[in-house]
Amino acid sequence: MSYSTENRFIKISIIFSFISLALGGLFGLIQLLARTPYILNIDPQIYYMVLTGHGVLMAIVWTAFFIMGIAVFVTTRVLKVNLNKVLLNSSLILSLIGTILAAIAILSGQANVLYTFYPPLKAHPLFYLGAAILVIGTWIFAVAIFLAFLSWRKSHKKEAIPLPIYGVIATLIVWLEATPGLAIEVLKDLIPMSLFGSPVDVLEARTYFWYFGHPLVYFWLIPAITLWYFTIPRILNTELFSETMAKVVFILFIITSTPVGIHHQLVDTGIDPSYKYLHTVLTYTVAIASFLTAFNIIATLEKSYREKGGRKLFGWIKNQPWNNPVFASLGLAFIIFGLGGIGGIINASYSLNYIVHNTVWIVGHFHTMVGTAVTLTFMGATYLLSPFIFGRNIFSGRLALWQPYLWFVGMMIFSLSYHIAGIFGMPRRTSSILSYSPIPSEWVYLSQIAMIGGLILFLSGVLFISNIGLTLIKGPVISMNGESLNIDPKPNTMFDNLKIWIIIAVILIIVAYILPFMEIYTRGLSPVQPRLP
Repeated sequence: MSYSTENRFIKISIIFSFISLALGGLFGLIQLLARTPYILNIDPQIYYMVLTGHGVLMAIVWTAFFIMGIAVFVTTRVLKVNLNKVLLNSSLILSLIGTILAAIAILSGQANVLYTFYPPLKAHPLFYLGAAILVIGTWIFAVAIFLAFLSWRKSHKKEAIPLPIYGVIATLIVWLEATPGLAIEVLKDLIPMSLFGSPVDVLEARTYFWYFGHPLVYFWLIPAITLWYFTIPRILNTELFSETMAKVVFILFIITSTPVGIHHQLVDTGIDPSYKYLHTVLTYTVAIASFLTAFNIIATLEKSYREKGGRKLFGWIKNQPWNNPVFASLGLAFIIFGLGGIGGIINASYSLNYIVHNTVWIVGHFHTMVGTAVTLTFMGATYLLSPFIFGRNIFSGRLALWQPYLWFVGMMIFSLSYHIAGIFGMPRRTSSILSYSPIPSEWVYLSQIAMIGGLILFLSGVLFISNIGLTLIKGPVISMNGESLNIDPKPNTMFDNLKIWIIIAVILIIVAYILPFMEIYTRGLSPVQPRLP
C-alpha cells in the first residue's frame, strides 16, 4: 500500500510544527529576559507582540500541526488504510493559510491581544480570520480521519479499537467538542468587533473562550498520553499494565474535558457561584483520568522490572533505560506531568485559586503541562519516528540524550521559581514588574532564578531543533518507510462503543453550560466598545 499523499502531509505538518516551535521558543526567550528585572528593556508593545506570538505558536500551532502529522502516521500504519486525498490536502492548505494570516497580524504588531485574545482588546481582522480558517482546516482533517476509521470499523466490528487509534479518535472528539465555543466567539463577536467596531459583552466572550480553552489542554495531553501507553511498554519489552484502564482514561477525557471551563472564571463576576462550583467538581472528575494514567504507567514500569527479576522496593525507578533518548524524553515528561497535575488541582480549587489567579504561578503550571508533559513527549516521539517519517536516523544520539535532561533541569528551575513567585503575588501579563512600587525582593531574585532555568530550556530547544535539522540534511539514510505498525487484534468490549460516551459527553456539556449562558443572556448583555491594546 502506498502512502505518498499521507507521507507528504506528515512531513509538511511536522516540519511546520518545528518551525513554529523554534520561533515560539525565541519569542519565549525575549519575553523571559524582558520580564526579568534589570536584564532587557524593550518597548511594551514589542513585549506584548512577543508574548502573543509565544502563546499562539506554542499552545496552538506547534501542538496542532505535530498532532495532525502523528495522527495521520498512526491511523494509516495501524489501520493500514489511505485517507481521502482531497480532504487531507484541503485541511493542510487551510490550516497553513490560517496560521500564516494570523502570524502576519501578530508579527506586524497589530494583534497584541495575547493568547487568550480577550475583548474589548481588538486585533487586526487577519488575526481572527486566520484563527477561523485554521479551525475549519482542523475540522476537515478530523473528517478525513473519522471516515478512514469508520471504513475500517465496518469490516472489524468484532475487534477492539487498537489503543493508539483510540487515542487519536479521543483527541479529535475532544477537539470537536471544544472548538465550537471558539468558532462562536470569533464569528459572532470578534470578527464584527474588529471589522466594524461592534461592541462586545466581555463576560459572554470570555465564557465562550474558556469553553474552548480548557479542553484544549486535553487536546495536547491525550496524544502525549497515547505515546506513553504505546511506546514505553515497547521500549521495555513488556505489555501495558492495563489497556482497559487506558481506554477508561480516554473515555473520561471525552466525557469530562469540556464542561470544566468556568473554573478559569472563578473571579469573574456575573456567573452564579453554584455554576462555578459545578465546573470545579467536574474538573476534579477529569483529574481522575490523570491519576489513572499515572498509576498505569508506574505499574507498567514496575511490572517490567519484576519480570526481569528485580526485587528491590524502588529498584524499578533506577533500573530503567534512562540512557535511551526516547525513554528519557517520555519518562521525564511523565514526571513533570505529575507535578503539573498537582498544581492543576490547586488552580481548580475554589478557594486556593484566589491566591494564585493571574500570578506567575499559572505561567509555571502552564509550562509543566504543554511546555514539558506534551512538548518533551513530542520531542521523544520525533527521535523514535524519524526513521519512519523522514527515512533517516537521528544525526546525533548523544545530543538527543543530553537534550531531554537539559529540558527537565531547566523546566524544574523555571517552573518552581515561578510557582513560588506566584505565591508571593508576582503578577503575570505585565511587561515589567519594576512598575510596581515597592517591588518585593522575592519577585526580583525568583525572576532571576527563573531566567537561569529559561536559558537552559532555550539551550535544550536549540539542541533539539539543530539535531532535527541536521537529521533532515545529514542523518544516516535508513530503509524504513513504516508500512505498518502491527498490533494483535483483541475482542470488542463495551469500552469500544464510542457512541455511548459521545452522547453522555454532549449531555454533560449541555447541562454544564446551558445554565451559565441562560444567566448571561436573561440578565441582558452589557457590550462595551473595543479598544486597541
